[in-house]
Amino acid sequence: MSETIAEIRNKAATLLSPEQQQQWEQFLTPMPVAEQAASLFTHSDKPVHILDLGSGTGILGAVTARQAAPGSSVLAIEQDDKLASASELSLAQVCDRTKVINTSVFNVLLNAEFDRVILNPPYKKIRPITIPTSRGELKITNLYAAFLVIAVQALSEGGECVAIIPRSWMNGAYFKDFRKWLLDECSLDVIAVYGSRQEHFKDMSILQEIMLLKVSKRPQTRSVTIYGNITPVRSLGSQPSMQASLDSITLGRDRILCIQQQDSRLSEFKSLEAQGLWVSTGKLVWFRNRDLLSENKPVDGHPLYWADNQNGLMTQHPIECDREQWVTSNATDRNVLLPAGDYCIVNRFSAKEQLHRIHASYLSSDVEFAADNKLNYIHQGTSRKTIPLNSDVARGLTLWLSTSIIDNWYRQISGSTQVNATDLRQLPCPSTEQLIQLSGLLPTDVYTNQGLIDQTVGGLFSWTKAS
Repeated sequence: MSETIAEIRNKAATLLSPEQQQQWEQFLTPMPVAEQAASLFTHSDKPVHILDLGSGTGILGAVTARQAAPGSSVLAIEQDDKLASASELSLAQVCDRTKVINTSVFNVLLNAEFDRVILNPPYKKIRPITIPTSRGELKITNLYAAFLVIAVQALSEGGECVAIIPRSWMNGAYFKDFRKWLLDECSLDVIAVYGSRQEHFKDMSILQEIMLLKVSKRPQTRSVTIYGNITPVRSLGSQPSMQASLDSITLGRDRILCIQQQDSRLSEFKSLEAQGLWVSTGKLVWFRNRDLLSENKPVDGHPLYWADNQNGLMTQHPIECDREQWVTSNATDRNVLLPAGDYCIVNRFSAKEQLHRIHASYLSSDVEFAADNKLNYIHQGTSRKTIPLNSDVARGLTLWLSTSIIDNWYRQISGSTQVNATDLRQLPCPSTEQLIQLSGLLPTDVYTNQGLIDQTVGGLFSWTKAS
């Protein structure tokens, strides 16, 4: 196969302009990924009808056809003229029965007749659109999700779809409707998450974790195959995997998906939401409220907190930085202020390479204050009303969210850079009484190393012997 693919690469590349050549090289980077993706299809001795949706240079369709039985056919859809020509050349190397349609995937009415659909769709946030499905209209907020809806609806009964996509659909409010639809519409068969963005995606400006997803048009299978940390340089069959029921990797009514079953030590805890706590997002969007921001403390002004104000387990104010630390008294008319009191603050953005995916800190303010929209804050109110926490609860919660076990839990459910309030509400959490007890065991106002935090929490819940 490697020689055939090399021929495809060389011939197709000659069709492209210098600009297209650069795009082509970026597409070729994950060639081993294409072969891994195609390997997920169930082997069949019978010819299959293949759809390559948004085919680009046609490599995915070509690899899939190369692995299929003789007599198989491929339909490719590609909007770009030159890439569509490259698709024709790619597919012609491996399959006699091919057709390339040079138009947008949204302009083609596809019947549910394909045995295999493969795609590496564009990853781009879009204004919400609705796509008609057999289960009603579905709201979509990202281009790759829209492609996937079209792909799944093009499957024949028992057909299989494999996609190279970001992991962001597995959690968060933006993909809630899509996630529920997908899990109701077909069987989730394989989740394979790449351990590094640097191996084969470093030239594609991708900040999210990338995965292979396989679904099929049939009732849910008994177990899902999960690869939690794969590399493109080895076949999938030679890499570690686990089997888990769909229920065991699904959280809450929003059906958030994990890539690992929950740590048994966390099974004794209810979710943060079930413990009577709530997660909201900071109300101040700075570029919409520039006129409120002030470098110096104004008369009757209020403190303004950013992620920059987080310092270890504490939140400090004011600090020396390039962000204004105050809002004027006019903020009272904008509905951006939070009540005085105690909170646990969580940064809304982090990447898998960071030491902590969840950066939590304790905030105490004796006056009303504003929190930047890039912060989450945890309180004991509702989505409509903010009620501050008991001071000891806020401190204990900050310590709990700073543990390694919670960091690992979050890494299993989120591959995007956003730390969503929706996800945090499902986080396993001790009772308020236990959080108060934890707050008395370790201070939050001094530097505390990770080992001591983990040991203290482990000792409280009898996971480890506390010293």
